[in-house]
Amino acid sequence: MDIGAFIPIAAIVVGVPGVVAFVSLLANHTRKMKELEVREKEAGADALRPAVDALTDDVHDLRSHLAEVQERLDFAERMLASGKPAADD
Repeated sequence: MDIGAFIPIAAIVVGVPGVVAFVSLLANHTRKMKELEVREKEAGADALRPAVDALTDDVHDLRSHLAEVQERLDFAERMLASGKPAADD
């Protein structure tokens, strides 16, 4: 059986859920950051600064992970479009 037939299936199974998961996590963290900004205005800037900084770091990490997933998905799409099987290392 030709393993090349499984490449599109693998790209969809791995790529699409990965992108959806990272986007949902990013949206969740963005929502939490907005909530903290509202609380920060009400309670004062110093009280919530550590939580906001931690969430900001999380968002930056998620963005870098999402960029990596997008690069991998783009690579898989290019491999599928070229019609060449992946090189075995």
